[in-house]
Amino acid sequence: MNWKFSRRIWLFLTASFSFGMGQAFTMLFLNFYLRALGLDGGMQGLINALPAFVSAVIAIPAVLVARRLREVLTLKLGSLLAVAGMLVLALSNGAAMALAGSFIQGVGSALVMVSSSPFMAAETTEENRVPLFSLQMALMTGAGFLGNLLGGQIPTLYARYAGVPADSLAAVRAAILVAVVFQLVGTLPIFLIQNQPNQPAASLNRLDAFKVEDKVLMAKLIIPNVLVGLGAGATIPYLNLFIEAKFRIDYGQLGSLFGWTSLATAATVLIQPWIVRKLGQIKAVVAVQSASLPFLVMLGYSPAFFLVVLSLFTRGALMNAAGPVFSAFAMSKLPQGDRPMFSALNAMSWNIGWALAATFSGVFRSFFGPAGLLTAFGWLFAWTILMYAMSMVLTYVWLVPKKPRRA
Repeated sequence: MNWKFSRRIWLFLTASFSFGMGQAFTMLFLNFYLRALGLDGGMQGLINALPAFVSAVIAIPAVLVARRLREVLTLKLGSLLAVAGMLVLALSNGAAMALAGSFIQGVGSALVMVSSSPFMAAETTEENRVPLFSLQMALMTGAGFLGNLLGGQIPTLYARYAGVPADSLAAVRAAILVAVVFQLVGTLPIFLIQNQPNQPAASLNRLDAFKVEDKVLMAKLIIPNVLVGLGAGATIPYLNLFIEAKFRIDYGQLGSLFGWTSLATAATVLIQPWIVRKLGQIKAVVAVQSASLPFLVMLGYSPAFFLVVLSLFTRGALMNAAGPVFSAFAMSKLPQGDRPMFSALNAMSWNIGWALAATFSGVFRSFFGPAGLLTAFGWLFAWTILMYAMSMVLTYVWLVPKKPRRA
């Protein structure tokens, strides 16, 4: 393994970091911004979910576009649409414009999603593919940590400059506009990447653009991810509610906890290539994911705040760090024509599993009411642990190379 990458890859990584900063700003302030617009909780939830829903719905059509335009042109188109959607959202005066911005963002995200991994795979070899996928995720999560630290200062600075309250629409909108600037800066390196030479575009009308050459391998790669999504969606989106209810800590402490969790993930991702050298790609994935299970148990059931915080950092770092290695493994094993389809199906399976589990979790907790919230979480954590364990078993059985039997 080595960490030497081409100029095209370094341009892509620069764009990833800038986009990560913009996403951190957006995630930190979007709900406050929508509230300042006067939108109720239901509309806020819809606008939050719409980009992921649109990405899941159009992921397969996005594969056709990627095969027609190739990865670099698809990255450029997706990046532009993501920035345009963010700008529409930042300039919204009500629900209609906010929904339109979220929809455009979802389309752009789908195009970026189906082209990023195939682009990185095409630009690397077996020696530097895992380091690249790990570095790209580390930059995204590191940018998220930095964005959370810096983003919190923007409304206050604007409020002092303009003489308005820090929670006013103008102050929060300033933070969203800064996110637009970071995403716009991220498009510049993307447009400096030259298009792939000597690669004729595929016919847009060819039905075989959606065909999968290795259906068995594709299924073995996707099904474990479905199980992870079904498990994670039940508890991970609601960890803030769980920790606040269990230990009665304030929002500032919660923000710090989740910010440092992102940094821990970035650090763990960077040591993944070393683990891969020792164990191999898929064994490294199973090893780090399995190591996260005891911390997930501790997170869900420990009465000690210190142990829960330790588990929050460690579980997230271990579980999320396996993602880039698994993607690199899939890109290495799949035929080149199947790579965009894997990116689409992998994201779809995750989003659908996550959404179903998150919806079920909300309904399940409502039966217990506020007084029984922690009891409900006890059952939900058991479900998450079961889904994670099943995913790891299937990954090991289906994807870890078997030793040849001796005669």
